[in-house]
Formats: sequence, C-alpha cells, structure tokens
Amino acid sequence: MGISIPANRLICNFLNSLDFYAALPPTIKKHIIAILTAMAIKGFTAKMTDIEEVSDCHRTTISRFLSDSRWEDKPIKSAIKQTAFQHIQQLSKETGAPVFFSLDDTVNVKTKPSSQAERPIEMAGFHHSHLLNKQVWGHQVMATMVGCGDTVLNYDIHRYDKTVQTKIEYAQELIKELPAPETESYFLTDSWYANTKIINACKKKGYSFIGALKTNRIIYPGCGSETNGLHISIADFAAKHIGNHNVSLVTVNKKDYYVHRYVGKLNGIKRAVVLISWPAAAFKNPKALNAFICTNTSLDTSTILEYYSKRWPIETFFGQSKDALGFGKYQIRSIKGIDRLWTLMSLCHLMCSIGLGDNMAFGDGLRFLRKDISKDKISFIYQGAQNRVPLEKLYTLCA
Repeated sequence: MGISIPANRLICNFLNSLDFYAALPPTIKKHIIAILTAMAIKGFTAKMTDIEEVSDCHRTTISRFLSDSRWEDKPIKSAIKQTAFQHIQQLSKETGAPVFFSLDDTVNVKTKPSSQAERPIEMAGFHHSHLLNKQVWGHQVMATMVGCGDTVLNYDIHRYDKTVQTKIEYAQELIKELPAPETESYFLTDSWYANTKIINACKKKGYSFIGALKTNRIIYPGCGSETNGLHISIADFAAKHIGNHNVSLVTVNKKDYYVHRYVGKLNGIKRAVVLISWPAAAFKNPKALNAFICTNTSLDTSTILEYYSKRWPIETFFGQSKDALGFGKYQIRSIKGIDRLWTLMSLCHLMCSIGLGDNMAFGDGLRFLRKDISKDKISFIYQGAQNRVPLEKLYTLCA
C-alpha cells in the first residue's frame, strides 16, 4: 500500500504518448501529473491550494515549481502543436473536409494593484476588452485553434506583450510557422485581424483567408453603370447601392440572411470575395450589417458563411477554459509561472479532447476524466480497507 493515491492511468497514458515527457526528471513528472489532475477536478480555480489537495507537496513547493524551477515549457508547447495538427490533418485526409485554423484574443481581467503594492502580478497592463468594450487591467492572451469537421483542438496560447510586437506582427509570425497545408486549408479571424499583411501572409503560406470585415473598408465596385468606378466604403455601398434586386437569400446553420456578393479589389488585395449581409429579419438595417472576406473566389456564398462559422469554437474555448480550468482566476504573481500554468492548461484541454482513447468534445472528455479520477479514489479507499490501513490515515490521504 502506497502513501498516496496513485496517478490516474488515463493521464499517465496520455503523457507517455508525448515525446517530451520521457526525458523529464521524476519530480517534474510528478508535479505535471498533479496539476493536470487538479485541473480535471470540478471547481479548479488555479490556486496552489487546489493542486495541493491532489499532491503530496506543499503549495509553496508547487508555486516554486511553476515560477522558479529549471524546466522548459517550450517542448510541451511544441508537442501540443504537433499532436493537434497531425490529428486534424489525418482527419482531413480521411474525410476530405478542410482544415481550419482560427485566431482570436481575450483579456484575463485582474484587479489593478495600488501604487504601493509590493508584489503586483507581473506584466499586467491595460488592454481593450471587446467583450466589455472598455480598457481593463490584466493579461491579454492570443489563442489559435485547429479543426476539421466537429473536432477542434487548441493549438497555441500566446501572452500578448505590446512592448515586444504588435498583434499583427505576432499573427504574421504565427502564420509563417504553421505547417504547410496538405489538404484544403483556411485561416479564420474576426475583423480585428482581417489585415492586408495577415491576408497576404496566409496566401504566401498556402492558406485561404476568411474573416469578418469592418464596414468602413473600401471596395471598388465596377460591374455596371450604376456602380462603375466607385471607390466606396462597404457601409455606404450597402446603403446606396444594395436592394432587393441584387441580394440572395442564403440559409446558414438554419438561419436566413440576405447577402450581396462582391468580387474584386480591396486596398492591398487584388481580388477577393466580399459578402455584405444582414439577417433576413433586419434587411437594410445599418446596425445589423455584417461583411466578410474570402480569398478563395471559387467558393459559393453559403459555403463561405458556413466556413466562417467554424471560428466560433475559439470563443467557446475561452469560456470553457475560464469556467473549468481556472484560465482567468490564477493568483500567481510570477509571469513565468503564469505562462507555464497556461501551457499545462492547454495540455489538459488537448488531453480531454483526444487523449482519453477517443475524440470527445472538451466538456465530455473532462467529465469522463473526472469520473475516472473519482473511481481511483474509491478504489484506493477500498484497497486501503482490504489492507487494514488505519481510518485516520485514509482520512489524511483522501481529504
């Protein structure tokens, strides 16, 4: 009979399948297993006390492991990228469905420290929150997902540091380092990243680009006497030149939209499709106007809109990670510790999605793993009773 609950076999099997894990010292393996176990248990808030409950180490030891210990998280990040892409690429080859990369960002809001705080959280600052539509204090995080069909996996998490590079520069660097596509592949963003530099970087790498567009973007309609030679914003063009005569009714994900399709030039882009759309119930309402760009001009309108909807899982990822994995609740002050915790959170998300023996939605995988960890605890107590382990000792080990 051991002195602690054995490590969960599903977690160990997943880690042993990754190349980086075999080379790690036993003490680092033990900490990683404890952190992944704590993340899988309901109510994880990313506090060291949460991890202490499933570890035989004190919370200060766990904190030092994240913030000060000499180990690299780069091999873990590389393993996440490689495993996620290979899985999705193989799925694309088997099904014939396209590969989709999507990029977005979020802000983990923190309490702004007073000017006299001795140990504020490192590298926090003011960032614009799209969700709250205001400047907030905290860390801004950029994430990339990769998917095919109904399977969408976390690919990369990157803390945005505006003193080092802009978001556009990071996105260009990310695209440059993406694996070369072997099947039909797309890069998806919202309007904040529908930048000419990013679009051209995708083209150079071999990825088609689909993204939302701000309605002040300029287009150059030239397909008739009414619009010939125009240099006009999407919003003005929609108000002055689009009516019932030049829109199509399109159904996407059981919702109807009126859509005008423009194929032509934008500033810095020689030729692309721009879809100017409204929900069917709000046709010509300026507040309901949306625009989308696609560099693959062979795609039909409904397919472009359907493919753009594949971006939504990245929003779900942020919400799930904050709710279930403590993504925004951490209280670690060291930026190295925060970055490492996010890397392990990414690893946990990947494990729950494809590392438990089958493809699962993250939430289903997390619940499956929780049940298995609970079974381990029950088995441990049962074996302890069979081996006449004193009740007080079981209380201590299983509290």
